[in-house]
Amino acid sequence: MIFGDRKNDLAFIIDGRLIILIEHQSTINPNMPLRMLVYITKEYEKLYFSKTIYSKQLVKIPTPEMYVFYNGKEVLPLEENLKLSDAFLEKCATLSLEAVVKVINVNYKQGAEILERCKVLNEYSRFIYLVRKNWEKTNDLKAAIKQSIDTCIKEGVLRDFLKKNGGDVMSFLYDELSREECETIREQDGYQKGLSEGFDKGIKQGIEQGIEQGIEKGIAQGTAALIELCQDMELSRAETKAQIAEKFSLSEERADNYMQQYWK
Repeated sequence: MIFGDRKNDLAFIIDGRLIILIEHQSTINPNMPLRMLVYITKEYEKLYFSKTIYSKQLVKIPTPEMYVFYNGKEVLPLEENLKLSDAFLEKCATLSLEAVVKVINVNYKQGAEILERCKVLNEYSRFIYLVRKNWEKTNDLKAAIKQSIDTCIKEGVLRDFLKKNGGDVMSFLYDELSREECETIREQDGYQKGLSEGFDKGIKQGIEQGIEQGIEKGIAQGTAALIELCQDMELSRAETKAQIAEKFSLSEERADNYMQQYWK
């Protein structure tokens, strides 16, 4: 599923042979093998966890295949494999457990073979491409999404789906792309980069000052973006204050300060 309560994982069996788990990601996540391992364990548990697994008969299970469809802005190869063993603290010659996830770059015009074979995925990829292009031109995410929906409907791209679910698509993409943008800003301003580089270099001053400044600047820009979003959604001042306090773990005093700065 792309929209709804659970938008990430999808599992199904083909001819009783395969369980395929798919995640759709707009950011790079090296922890997908661990996440997929959790998902597939739950699927096996639902299908086969009964007294039969304690019998002397071998229980046959579908062979797993695990995929991630990636459509973010960072550059990735068309295909690459992520392995659970890359995260092991100790490396050993013989593995007792492994999980391999194939990451496929489904960005429009990147040439992924699956886009040629799957019309719906190709159209979804084009829709996201148009949203990002229009966003770059107008710097107005809400207008970019609406314009892209209208264009796709006229061109017959996801026409029936967008006609029926246009409002949900607007809400979902606005939330997801705004969150993605906030995370990018925080990374660029040194929130995670400062932390990683500080520890790698072992420079105490860089850790104490660079990270603190990066976190503070990231929170400031993140709250500004969230306050603007809440205003666009016509939330009250009190509701908006509660949202930023919860999202960024702010005290009431700090939340008040940010509201005074960014509430328009």
